[in-house]
Amino acid sequence: MNTVRSYNSSLRRDQSEATKVRILSAMAALMDEGGGQEPTNRAVAERAQVTEVTVYRHFPSRELLLRALWAHLNRQAGVNAGLPETVGDLRARIAPLLASFDAAPAHITARLTTAQGRAARASLDPERREAFLAVVAQAAPDLPEGERAKAAAMLQLLYSGYAWLSLREQWDLTGPPAADAVAWATDALLAALKRRGSTPIAADQIEEEGA
Repeated sequence: MNTVRSYNSSLRRDQSEATKVRILSAMAALMDEGGGQEPTNRAVAERAQVTEVTVYRHFPSRELLLRALWAHLNRQAGVNAGLPETVGDLRARIAPLLASFDAAPAHITARLTTAQGRAARASLDPERREAFLAVVAQAAPDLPEGERAKAAAMLQLLYSGYAWLSLREQWDLTGPPAADAVAWATDALLAALKRRGSTPIAADQIEEEGA
């Protein structure tokens, strides 16, 4: 009896996961066809051949649906860059991160340019800040705590879809050339942080360094 119950439970989990994949695949396809515009849950349900209630049952909010779609597309591309934990980790994750963006350009563009996409992205801001402030603390331990947000913000900007989108749309840089550019800028910033010690980050200080 327990064996039967275990089998049925496993079968239900597999069916639930398969339904989630159908929903996420349907949403990704509709976004690609719509040039990055987010489809309604009704449209997603119709494409996935499930009810709209089923979509809501698996993804109760739009934010959860977008987060799941982000992870789904990264899995499809074989990339899961995530947030850096150390200075070396940041450098190593740049190429995989940009590769994941290149694998799903419509989805990434929607995350950056639509209100719902920006809202879903903003839900991860606390984790982003914590990760990049930790990287700066490691790279420049003597930098005053009040100055670290400036450096963390610039490192995070380089390690983001916004940098990817600018390189792609304004400079036609994708793939390894884009990764090279971001890695170079990141290396330059990290080296400058290492040199400056406890010197505050200010325009007059930057000018003096370059003199």
